[in-house]
Amino acid sequence: MVKTARDSDVKRRIVIAARRVVSEQGVHAATMRGIAAEADVTTGAVTHYFADKADVMAAVLQYNNHLAVDRISGRVAGRRGLDALGATVEALVPMDEESLHIWTVLIAFWGHVPAHRMLDSWVTEGGATGLRSWLVKIFRDAVSLGELDPDVDVERETERALVLVAGLGLMAGGFPQELEQVRRRTEDLLSDYLDGLARSRPADQPAERATPEATSER
Repeated sequence: MVKTARDSDVKRRIVIAARRVVSEQGVHAATMRGIAAEADVTTGAVTHYFADKADVMAAVLQYNNHLAVDRISGRVAGRRGLDALGATVEALVPMDEESLHIWTVLIAFWGHVPAHRMLDSWVTEGGATGLRSWLVKIFRDAVSLGELDPDVDVERETERALVLVAGLGLMAGGFPQELEQVRRRTEDLLSDYLDGLARSRPADQPAERATPEATSER
């Protein structure tokens, strides 16, 4: 059967509605009937596009991941090296409502044992693995630009960046009242982290780096 534009719109509406349900009520409470009601479609419409709840949840996690990737792409465009690293971290940690929502959904999956299978898929099929690869590329670029010492342990620095992002995300995910506090912590920690990296730069190759405040204003 040929899919129409309407088919695509309805399916996307269901996924977005399911994501709202997961964010507000958790994975366990996201029933097919509840998702249908949130999307303003029949339960039959949901089962037309998705085999079961696990299929819907997989689509929610994929959509959530795409939103995170889009944020990174928008912030990093035209930037390289440590500037791109700062922009990537700022794009991912909960410094605004959109990013907070991304983390709230992700944490809902972490806290639900049956959903671990979907999280495994997220890790191995582009989510965490894709982010790790992206950070490795950024660090290598920073080395090629002379911003970091050629002997820097890229894998170790990638792990440190991932821990920074994950720690800040877990602190704020699901707690809107923490948003301003996390924003301040992020600016301080990111500035300290990038300053530490900059100190490893070869002495004969000084380079300017945009501060978190400057990057957020662009």
